[in-house]
Amino acid sequence: MKILINRTDALGDTILTEPIAALLRLKFPEADIRFLISPISAPLFENHPYVDGVFLYKKKSSLLNRIKNLGNILSEFKPDIYIFAGGDQFVSFYMWLKRIDKRAGLISKLPSFLFLNYGVRQKRSLVTMHESEYNLGLLRGLGIVHDINNEFDLSPKISINKEQKQASIELFKTSLKDEGLDPTLGNIFIHPGMTGHTLNWSSRNYGRLIDKMENRFPNKFNWIISHTASDQQYLVGLRDHVEKTLHLHNKVYFFDGGLNGLRDYMNVLSSADAFIGPSTGTTHIANVLGVKTIGIYSPIKVQSTLRWSPYNRDEDKLRLVIPDVVCGEQFKCAGNSCPYYECMSKVEVQDIMNELIDLLNLEK
Repeated sequence: MKILINRTDALGDTILTEPIAALLRLKFPEADIRFLISPISAPLFENHPYVDGVFLYKKKSSLLNRIKNLGNILSEFKPDIYIFAGGDQFVSFYMWLKRIDKRAGLISKLPSFLFLNYGVRQKRSLVTMHESEYNLGLLRGLGIVHDINNEFDLSPKISINKEQKQASIELFKTSLKDEGLDPTLGNIFIHPGMTGHTLNWSSRNYGRLIDKMENRFPNKFNWIISHTASDQQYLVGLRDHVEKTLHLHNKVYFFDGGLNGLRDYMNVLSSADAFIGPSTGTTHIANVLGVKTIGIYSPIKVQSTLRWSPYNRDEDKLRLVIPDVVCGEQFKCAGNSCPYYECMSKVEVQDIMNELIDLLNLEK
């Protein structure tokens, strides 16, 4: 049996779709299970324990290129079951056109009503469960029901090669040394950037957090500010604070994760002491890698931790911080008309500092 799962959007969404593959592997141990994904997500699936492979798909490329791409995929791998979990709806049309027998997945917009014959209707905007649970629910159309009382491991996985990890870390330590940092210290990662329209914490607050931590626990950590080219707007306040604070000049390293690619970034991140970030893909990656993580989340309903928290919710490794407000908004911030605007500023630097100290047992 061949199964193709379409999830051609962001990193975090793709990670939270992996439990589908895990459940399918339990149901069909001999199946060939593959993902159709955005190229950025490919490193997530290298040497994956229950996903046999991936096909890359650029949903923003021209229609002709997408048709050619899908044609090449089906010439190599014609699935018995196609599952639409998110991304480009055109893929579902193409699978219908090519008469793929079972076309399952999320029924939401008109194309999915037309082209999925084993689909499941869901109103995810109601936010009654976690994104991974919504995704597992898509298998109901195929007669596969997830029993939450069954204790089997459906968690997302990322395989790290020990030799590659060591090589990445050695290169990283050289970069730290070249920038005047001490490579023997522990590393705390901060990723202030994000995609989409989710509310975010102030960039300058991350700088203040580093400042306060260095005053309290001097010369204990390097502070690694991870980013990609698209994150520059989220670095401005942080960078300005660091540049104006003399005792931070050899403590902070701006690490461009795009230079050597996501696989190299994950190799380095996997050895971090802690990770701090908003609701974004790298926060989910840190969580899957088992790194102690602090996630700073919006109170808006569709952006909430109920739906978008990292999958592994072990309190010893994950802390979620949300503004202490009663937010009545479902889809987006009400702006100046809201009595709590701007609510993300109600998350104090000391709040994050307290969580980090507790998470790392720094006072023991």
